[in-house]
Amino acid sequence: MNSPSIITRFFFRELFGATLIATFALTGILLYGNAVRSHEQLFQALAVSPRSFFELIGFLVPYSLSYGLPFGFVIAVLFCFGKWSADKEILALRSLGLGIRDWGKPVFVLSFLLSLISLYANLQWAPMNRAKFDQKKEEVMWDNLRFVLEREGEVEFNLDEDLNQESAKSLESLAAGKLAKVSLSVGEIGASEWNKLRILLFGENEKLHSIVHARRGIVRKSREGARLVLDLKHVDVETIDLEGDEQSWSSGMFVSFESWKNPLVLDLITQDGSQNLKRMGVFDLYAVSSSHRPGDEQRRGQARVLLQKNFALGLSPFFLSFLLLPLSILKGKGQALGNVSLGIFVAVAYFGIGSLLSGIQGVETLSFIAWWIPNGLCLFFGLIMLTRYEKAYVGNYSK
Repeated sequence: MNSPSIITRFFFRELFGATLIATFALTGILLYGNAVRSHEQLFQALAVSPRSFFELIGFLVPYSLSYGLPFGFVIAVLFCFGKWSADKEILALRSLGLGIRDWGKPVFVLSFLLSLISLYANLQWAPMNRAKFDQKKEEVMWDNLRFVLEREGEVEFNLDEDLNQESAKSLESLAAGKLAKVSLSVGEIGASEWNKLRILLFGENEKLHSIVHARRGIVRKSREGARLVLDLKHVDVETIDLEGDEQSWSSGMFVSFESWKNPLVLDLITQDGSQNLKRMGVFDLYAVSSSHRPGDEQRRGQARVLLQKNFALGLSPFFLSFLLLPLSILKGKGQALGNVSLGIFVAVAYFGIGSLLSGIQGVETLSFIAWWIPNGLCLFFGLIMLTRYEKAYVGNYSK
């Protein structure tokens, strides 16, 4: 009488343990990949304080988990049930009269629970922590700038890589020409005022374009992000003639100002407004998607597509379970490596289909449902395989 419940609990316990291990491993791999993408900021955080380093790493965990959890579930199901099927344990349960409703129930129950966790991770936990990561990264960059200036006395910015167009225009107004690199050095660093500033402005091929001396600069960090704003006072600007192969000091200009009319803007982190939607929780994202402000059509469409993607990925464990159960029974192998390889293939195929379809430009409807298509395919083919498996078993048993 209690055999089905005992077997169900055993299967659930084994499947849950395998899911934890696979999720932990995949999350670690994805976390490493995300950390490599932000390695400069992480090293700077480590230089400032180990606590800042571990805080930044912690903010990346939910984002890595949002992908590691469903794909860890995929590997766990194919590993466990594939092994049990290859070892004839599923066949033994069949011979005892236990159907797929008995020994397959743990897969669907666990997939439902994991989908709830995955939904929260994709819709709220991961984007909010990515926003906190950006905020902490800005703080680290600000602290690191002061640290580098105090230790080395100079810091460099490449306009193509480190600064946005607004910063470039602000600097080019000092040089009256196209710039490639900026070097900033400070003699005395205070909390809100820097003294004895020297700014070297370089053109193409790293040729010195202008030298800016400022007796003092009022320093502030703007509210938009990691943006350093300098109001220069008692400014001397010395330009260099760049015509010809050699730089000429004699034909340049030397001008002085009591104060520079426009503040000097330096972005410590290049800001990309199109990425802000990915840092919003579900309620803020929904508010953007339902906005009716004129001129917001593109942003509203991007928010709707992102909401659909997060919902689809959040529910992926549930939809994948319909395909994974019959696939693990029919294609399961006795060797663990074979089942794990099959699980990796299914996970990559799922993510690859969603990424490929969402990347097609010009078809608005397709981008809106792109990440639901892998879920639909899993449900469709999974139900077909389950039905055929049950019919084949009933047919063989009746004979």
